[in-house]
Formats: sequence, structure tokens, C-alpha cells
Amino acid sequence: MKTSRGSIRLLWIVSAAALVLAACGKTAPASSGGSSGSGAQAGSVTIGTSSVPGVGTVLVDGKGFTLYDLASESNGTITCTGSCASTWPPLLLPAGTMSATAGSGVSASKLGTIARPDGGTQVTYNGLPLYLFVSDQSPGQATGQGVEGFHVVTASGSSSSSSGGGGGYGYGSGS
Repeated sequence: MKTSRGSIRLLWIVSAAALVLAACGKTAPASSGGSSGSGAQAGSVTIGTSSVPGVGTVLVDGKGFTLYDLASESNGTITCTGSCASTWPPLLLPAGTMSATAGSGVSASKLGTIARPDGGTQVTYNGLPLYLFVSDQSPGQATGQGVEGFHVVTASGSSSSSSGGGGGYGYGSGS
């Protein structure tokens, strides 16, 4: 089969166009939305506040989900790992992100991070490592308040332990 110079050029142009289109088709992940002060750019973590019925004004992630801390974690020691971190996912910074962003009602000077023993960089607020709870199915819920030693975190940077709760799964002991 004889190939003309024009056919080779056309094949090259079509191939180059396909590569350009494929590269343009890749998009960055969308930043999370929500009234709680969502991330301004992909890969960012924004902490805001929201009023949760029965609990008050608490810290929330960029999607509006309530943030918790584990009362037994102190002095920069993370004990919620393994199965605990499956039930209580730590709020982690995406790779390459240096810090979280303060949204509405949040003091930027209270935001920080801590290295986790199981990997990753966890967001802290006023020194409290922040966690989500898998049973919170939608923004505005705080079903983890007082469960297994976890409590919602207020905008003042304190743990709201008024609803009691204790540990039954050893989450405060490195499990």
C-alpha cells in the first residue's frame, strides 16, 4: 500500500488533535460547595461554622459536616487509628496542601495541623485534631456528639462535652 505525503500529514494532525483533546478533557476535581465556607480551589480544606439543632454553633467542613475531637487525645498525641479512624475519619489535608482555610466564623490563627502516626496531615483547631463521623449522613447532623469520647468542636476552639459519652471501643487507647 502506497502512502502519500498528504495522508501522513493528515494522520499526524488527527493524532495531535486527539492528544490535545484528551489533555483538555481532564479536569481538576471540583471544590466542595456549601454555606460553611467551602474550599476556594480544588484540593483545599475550609473550616467554617454552622448551627446544629440541639448542639449549637459548631465547626464544619467545606461540605457542612460536623467536626469532632476525641477527648482523650492530648499533648499532640493521636490515638484514633485503625478501626477508630474508619468510623471517625480524620480531616486530612490533601497532598501538596500546606494548611486549611478559615471560613465564616473561624479564627485562622487557631487552625493548624498534626502528623498522624498512620500517615497524612490532620487538620487541628485550637490544638484539637478534627474528625468526621461516618453516621452523619447529611450536613447539620451531630449524631456523634458524646459517642465513644468524641465531641463536637465549637468555634471558640473547645470541645463541647455537655452531652456526656464514654468510650466502649477503646478509641482513646490507640485502637
